[in-house]
Amino acid sequence: MAQKVETKGGNGGNEWDDGTFDGVRKVYVGKGQDCIAFVKIEYVNGSQVVVGDEHGNNKTSLRIEEFEVDSDDYIVFVEGYRDKVDGVDTEVITDLTFKTYKGKTSQPIEKKPGTKFVLQGAKIVGFHGRSTDVLHSLGVYITLPSTPKLLGKWIEVEQKGEARGLRCSHGIAQVGNKVYSFGGEFTPNQPIDKDLYVFDLETRTWSIAPATGDVPHLSCLGVRMESIGSTLYVFGGRDTSRQYNGFYSFDTTTNEWKLLTPVEEGPALRSFHSMAADENNVYVFGGVGATARIKTLDAYNIVDHKWKQCSTPGDSMTARGGAGLEVVQGKVWVVYGFDGCETDDVHYYDPVEDKWTKVETHGQKPSGRSVFASAVIGIYIVIFGGEIAMDPLAHVGPGQLVDGTFALDTETLVWEKLDKLGEEVVSPNIRGWSASTTGAIDGKKGLVMLGGKAQTNDRFSDLFFYGVDSA
Repeated sequence: MAQKVETKGGNGGNEWDDGTFDGVRKVYVGKGQDCIAFVKIEYVNGSQVVVGDEHGNNKTSLRIEEFEVDSDDYIVFVEGYRDKVDGVDTEVITDLTFKTYKGKTSQPIEKKPGTKFVLQGAKIVGFHGRSTDVLHSLGVYITLPSTPKLLGKWIEVEQKGEARGLRCSHGIAQVGNKVYSFGGEFTPNQPIDKDLYVFDLETRTWSIAPATGDVPHLSCLGVRMESIGSTLYVFGGRDTSRQYNGFYSFDTTTNEWKLLTPVEEGPALRSFHSMAADENNVYVFGGVGATARIKTLDAYNIVDHKWKQCSTPGDSMTARGGAGLEVVQGKVWVVYGFDGCETDDVHYYDPVEDKWTKVETHGQKPSGRSVFASAVIGIYIVIFGGEIAMDPLAHVGPGQLVDGTFALDTETLVWEKLDKLGEEVVSPNIRGWSASTTGAIDGKKGLVMLGGKAQTNDRFSDLFFYGVDSA
């Protein structure tokens, strides 16, 4: 059964609905002076081709673009912009692009004025919307073509005890049956505190961890944290005056902080970077430095107590912040991120060969995004939410945020959308700038996600877990 996804755009014009079919064969898009003049879709129903009506006015189009879908392929998302234009009281669709399961793309959109939107994540089998002489809004019907290989579900975890409060731009990590949280902000660019919070998964209770030793002296946002064994590793982040944290460890058995590397001796200072770890190394990638974005990868060996800068990625990778960084089967994966625009490229680093490789991913591929939640489950990288378009006020505003749970099979390089359709299931609200880690709750491994920024620019304090039943 197909699910109807609400339209994106303005509420002007007349409503239209093509209904649902087996798939889409062709899409015709008429480009007007400053908006989409019309769309017309050819569908496939069994062996028959069904030509839909023209929605909008072909006579006002300056050019018509045709996008044909191969017989063994299907559209998985639409990306576009909506904005107000002269002569129309409400928002209209100003540009559109389409992508298929196998990666075929219509003419890509250069960044446009207005608000970016996506309709994504499953097989698109129909369109609906509103139009007059132009296209005011667009929605889709979607179905999931197959059962995902990675089966799981979201739960919201009950929280008690001393409240850590609403926040985003913080770091979390799990050690045993405890989840730790550090840093963050409630008001944009205003760090909250420098306490280390600990959540006991057995009692579902928060408390502040006792702290001795080299306690970090800065309250910071845009900080990241990883764990190896019983030790937490914290790097970077900045305070209100853009002073940055160095590299610290926290022994969860003795509650002792140690300053391992001051700012001036370690990797370049930064915030909104990415961190990951294997058994012997902590990896730090990218982020936003004092003057520019960064794309280097540094590794700290916990046995040798030394930093090493890995080989620098080539021109195929741009400097970026807010990327996903995960270690899968010995390789360090960089997923998406923000380089001035939201990216949708994937790369991995091989520590044995000291070599970077860019890969082409396919399937139910999520749109370009950054500051999303991520985790590793077996050979899969699982992500949720994120920002798909920067706010005009930059970090002060929320940006354009999305929801949706996706998994990338790092062996086949195929994405799948994990969200179930047509069921009453628990799912986190739309968000970005959340803290996340690979973790385990009640015997299941999965993605732990804490807090984040809402589309309203409010902050969350909830704790969600995507636990996997089977892979």
